[in-house]
Amino acid sequence: MARDVPIHYDDLFAFLEDYRTAIRSSQYTIPTPEPVQRGDDVALRLTAPLLEGTVTLNGRVIAPMGEHAGVQLDLSEGDGPAQLEAFYRMVGTLVEHMLRSGRFQVTGQWAEGAVPMVPATAAAAVATAPGPPRDSRGAGGMGVPDSASLGEAARSGELSLDGMTALLMDLYGEKASGILEINSEQGRRVGFLHKGGLVQWLSDPVIEDECLGVLLTNANKLSPDQLRQSLEMMSDTGNLQGECFIELGFLTFPQVVMSLMTQVEIISRNVFTATEGTYRFYPREKLPTSYPNPPMKSPGFLFAFFKRAYASMPASEVELEYKSLLDQYSLLSSGISLDDLRLKKEERALIEILSAKSYRFREIFSVSSMGRSQTLQALMALLRLGILEFVEQEDTEQILSRISTQLARKVMYQQNQHEFDLLEVHWTSCTPQVEEGYQKIRAEYEGIGRGLTLPAETEAHRQEILSNIERAYAALKEPRSRKQVRAQHYEPQQHEANAELMSKKAEMLIVRGAWADVIDNYERAIELMPKVGKYHRDLEKARGLAAAGGYQG
Repeated sequence: MARDVPIHYDDLFAFLEDYRTAIRSSQYTIPTPEPVQRGDDVALRLTAPLLEGTVTLNGRVIAPMGEHAGVQLDLSEGDGPAQLEAFYRMVGTLVEHMLRSGRFQVTGQWAEGAVPMVPATAAAAVATAPGPPRDSRGAGGMGVPDSASLGEAARSGELSLDGMTALLMDLYGEKASGILEINSEQGRRVGFLHKGGLVQWLSDPVIEDECLGVLLTNANKLSPDQLRQSLEMMSDTGNLQGECFIELGFLTFPQVVMSLMTQVEIISRNVFTATEGTYRFYPREKLPTSYPNPPMKSPGFLFAFFKRAYASMPASEVELEYKSLLDQYSLLSSGISLDDLRLKKEERALIEILSAKSYRFREIFSVSSMGRSQTLQALMALLRLGILEFVEQEDTEQILSRISTQLARKVMYQQNQHEFDLLEVHWTSCTPQVEEGYQKIRAEYEGIGRGLTLPAETEAHRQEILSNIERAYAALKEPRSRKQVRAQHYEPQQHEANAELMSKKAEMLIVRGAWADVIDNYERAIELMPKVGKYHRDLEKARGLAAAGGYQG
């Protein structure tokens, strides 16, 4: 049975900062007045100002240490994570609109480098990191495993950029766990993979510049004196370096976790610069120890790595790679999660464009919202990852494949969408916006594949999409049923905050004489908060002014 851990915040902004820096990364530090063991289940009962009721987050102790413990949160369990994310976004939207309105000013800010931590006096939790040059231990104090002890490799090959890219993408796709051994001119490295992503690198001999303390000092996150103190404490206590940083108060637990994630990516980039050597992968059902940092998302790491590489290459060299593709047609793979690519907003939009239609290479630049150089870097990176390819001509089979991929992806997205999302309209929408969204999306999926005979499974997906669209429209076309849908997915304070924002927006639009938009915003505010008399009065006043042609000077 999970142990209940009450966590109360008196300061809203301390909670928001902890959510942004720790909870979102599945990490938290809890007070432990009673002893806990690694692997113990805990249930955090969170309360904070403006947060309605108590929100529960489930997790497991991964780093017990005296009066505190580091916890790995499971953000896929229960309704708590979704409640906190909705609350965080609502507050963020509110603050953003307040600042944009020009009526509010920021009167203070965090001191440089200051990050709020958990409530009470939580100041310590075990974090794992390689030690200084004289300490080659990894997480949990484990040293670099000897080659002879690893057994028979399931995969092996010569070290190369393409070979390592394919290896990491394959292991990511398989969600493999195990040990990756690299022998190159840089020495011997051992990487630990959990569920397809790297969580730790060890080297033999130790490479000083890759040690956590040295990396943080070089990045000006620690002073040389703080590094020296941590090394002395390691020598005196035998503790790991991340543990010492927290004990000494130099870093918080989430900061150490984030530093470990950055360290893994830095070392991975160094591995990719090796020009000669071999790799071997030894699968393991369970790694020899646990790690506080989440696995590195290999597709996201590789996407960023190749974008950076192409940005630094001479234009003539890049052109040699894509020149033969200029008149070929794009074909996007469906076997990758866009979230794992860590895309920017404009990059995600480009992927969506390419998934909806095939373009010749030279045409893509005209439909991308990014500049030419950024678009080219993204395209070349996607090519290197095998996510994008180009073919001589788009035949019927390729068109059907693209449509099948598009519809299958849409069905998958719809499974987690509420009715407003299904019609691709904002949740504050009223009848006109709902009607417009419905007509637009229905026409899109009624017309898709017109003139072609779709495979049975693809046609079934199309019909499922249309059925979901009709179901959503039936639930949203009347105000009464829209209200019920909103109540299921959005908290009362979100209704109140968004209504107030739309009222303020209407007031600003009055100055511009945009009466249709003014009336629309007031109507939406009233539908969210029908008992607020001010909104009704303002709407009637706006209608009168609109009918009279606006303010009369």
